[in-house]
Amino acid sequence: MQSKKSPCAKRVKNDEFYTRYEDVKTECDNYRSHFFNKIIYCNCDTVNSAFVRYFSELKDKGLIRDIWFSGGLGGADFRSPESIERLKQADLIITNPPFSLFRDFMDLLIQYDKKFLVIGNFNAVKYKNIFPLIKENKLWIGTRPFGGAISMIFNVPDEKQLIESGKHYIMLKGKAMAQIPATWFTNLYHAKQKPLILSKRYHGNESMYPKYDNADVINVDRKTNIPIDYYGVMGIPITFIDRYNKNHFEILGLDKDFTNDGNGAILKGRHLYGRIFIRRLTQ
Repeated sequence: MQSKKSPCAKRVKNDEFYTRYEDVKTECDNYRSHFFNKIIYCNCDTVNSAFVRYFSELKDKGLIRDIWFSGGLGGADFRSPESIERLKQADLIITNPPFSLFRDFMDLLIQYDKKFLVIGNFNAVKYKNIFPLIKENKLWIGTRPFGGAISMIFNVPDEKQLIESGKHYIMLKGKAMAQIPATWFTNLYHAKQKPLILSKRYHGNESMYPKYDNADVINVDRKTNIPIDYYGVMGIPITFIDRYNKNHFEILGLDKDFTNDGNGAILKGRHLYGRIFIRRLTQ
């Protein structure tokens, strides 16, 4: 069973990625206590969606009050008046919105102060309307591991087009499936965040932590390499987000907001992929 998004105005054809049932179940099972006796609105899904199937099963067991989906509104755009009216009445929004419309989608959830569990591209953590929420601990990563090498697999409406597009895909059980660097974003608490165990040391290993060309900040290539004995500002890959603990670290901002030239972090003349600047809190 696959999760189909509702027809959205101006949606890019190559933006249709259908979530697999097993991925919906694996993630959503971790939030059962949040779902009890609640109205779940899958506002980017139609009747044959994996999300709708999952929550219909919970409804049949008496574990949720109801499941709504956009197909019940004739496949309405999530920004349509009728869809927004349902969003306002629902308790939780759980879906896979079109990635190209993720900013608009999240703005809507924040505007109406909704609880949510949604899928988005890894890079969404750097969006102007997303990053401040992460920094303020109002949004975090779901239970699925977060990292550049850990992509999600999606069904697509046209396998031939996927193969010819040059986008990443894998063959699974004879089907071409899209391989997308995506993850779950939520403001629902879960108990599966892995602790970040620090074992590296800065003092005596300074060469491992060079400073950027355009900021008085040391570079840390991996979240597991954060030194236990350094309390200055560090630049860390965005994969740090799934281990972020507000009691142990302070997120200062994105690299471009703190460099002396307004660009991203540069190390020995090389522009690095987006960094988050953080600082350890004293214990």
